[in-house]
Amino acid sequence: MKPDRSQFTESDYDFSEVIAKSSQSKLSKSELQACHWYEYARESNAARSEIAALNRQVKQRKGKPGTINFGPRVRNQIQSFMLMSLSSCDGFPNTPWRRLSDKDKLPLLKMVVARPRIGSLALTWHNPPLLFALNEPGTTTLDMWKQRTREGRPPVSDTEPIKFGFFRVNLKYGHEFLIEEFKGYLRTFEGKAMVEFPPAEKKVARTKPPGRKSIPDALNALAAMRLRYHCKTFPEAQDKLEGTDQMRVPKRRDNFNRACDHAVEHFRKLFGWLDTAKPIHYTEGWRGGTQK
Repeated sequence: MKPDRSQFTESDYDFSEVIAKSSQSKLSKSELQACHWYEYARESNAARSEIAALNRQVKQRKGKPGTINFGPRVRNQIQSFMLMSLSSCDGFPNTPWRRLSDKDKLPLLKMVVARPRIGSLALTWHNPPLLFALNEPGTTTLDMWKQRTREGRPPVSDTEPIKFGFFRVNLKYGHEFLIEEFKGYLRTFEGKAMVEFPPAEKKVARTKPPGRKSIPDALNALAAMRLRYHCKTFPEAQDKLEGTDQMRVPKRRDNFNRACDHAVEHFRKLFGWLDTAKPIHYTEGWRGGTQK
């Protein structure tokens, strides 16, 4: 599949606005992560095909519930959740992240926020850290306990936000993990959307420089790869980058080319489980180079 170069716009390579906003709030950091997943997914022919197949299945059901069938390379809940989130974006894969509507961005924002919890559930479902039972049918002992807790106390309306139930705690898990699980239950009880609660940042002690592994670096590398594909020359690519202050794309040709290779490496980390080919916009060199 060879993309049409005439459709290449600034939104396909200039991620400076998203990068700049990421330092302002947790929600903006979630948008940076969502942009990063979305834009790299646009580089995958396999992801495009998988999501097109999902959309066909949904259309054929005509609103009726049913099972979604994924391809053989989709093997866990995290992978299927990611593809379902992408399929909910009407603009995928042709519309750049910057030009998506807020409505189309929402599924990816929710995916970014919920992904750590889904990953946790995938690893702990067989031996859960916490289990709750709230007013389930047949739990007569729960009804008795509920009545006993109200005896001798002022009457409380059933509309009060008080939850009665049983819970089980698996003390094999660490305190911090159990507390985070309990916070997730509290948000569910309160009926608040997970997107309102981006995951807290975890400060990790570094013993050596981190290298170029951050999300802004990955987006900058993607920009370099797309510019090399669409521009005839290196100077033409440099001209397009004028005024994009947040874009840290290398100024030297050899470093620019290394950034393109970094984009391929990052693509494999994100979508290597699904796509064994190289990104759609990868070429060995500038226009006229052979596509791989």
